[in-house]
Amino acid sequence: MTQGLRRTWYTFLDILFPPICLNCRSNLLSYEEKEDLLCGACFKGIKIYSNIVRPGPQFNLVAIGSYENSALRELLHYFKYNGFLAAQVPLEKLIVKWLEINPTLIPICFPAPEGRGSPNSWAANSCLVPIPLHRKRLRDRGFNQAEIIGEILSRCLNLPLERNLLERIRNTKSQIKMSSSKEREENLKNSIRIKAGEESLLSQYQSAILVDDIYTSGSTMREAVKALRRAGVKDIAALVIAKT
Repeated sequence: MTQGLRRTWYTFLDILFPPICLNCRSNLLSYEEKEDLLCGACFKGIKIYSNIVRPGPQFNLVAIGSYENSALRELLHYFKYNGFLAAQVPLEKLIVKWLEINPTLIPICFPAPEGRGSPNSWAANSCLVPIPLHRKRLRDRGFNQAEIIGEILSRCLNLPLERNLLERIRNTKSQIKMSSSKEREENLKNSIRIKAGEESLLSQYQSAILVDDIYTSGSTMREAVKALRRAGVKDIAALVIAKT
């Protein structure tokens, strides 16, 4: 199909099935709105964070925005549970926007080891590590949303993405209906480890940035942090798209 025919076909589809904003359900009129899956008002209404959270003594956490923002929440929901892989485009725009607003935030997350040199040399021995899915859940969903977000960050930060470093060894229950933090912790206890044969890979890294879509209770992230700590990674931060 030629480009002209493709454009005509998409115009025809838009007439039959007008694309609507994932959040407010208004019609998406411009090409940019259709690309973002959100109308201009909803996309601009996503507030970008400019702070670092320290959930515990083990790691720093940075988030692009709040899960309470309905537009960001809908974007992540359709991406994660409905397989809207097109959501990568607006998510990348949000990550780029966050980096433009916070150019020094990532380096601040890491206490620079002695002798590392300039403020920007944090990247020299750092890698991105996506939170893993259990193989059954990965098979059912077809993709790991944390890995896709990690790919975006890898391009933006020019850091290697170690997608096979961690593995989830138990197919844990969904955390959604668990109200107590103790129940969540027990459900995820010892569920993540360094993948067999990948231990030697860590010798080249002093820092790791764990990547996930949403940070809620932090149980999953803490399990990943423990696995990296046991393997000798000195500095660990976590970056998520949204935090509750």
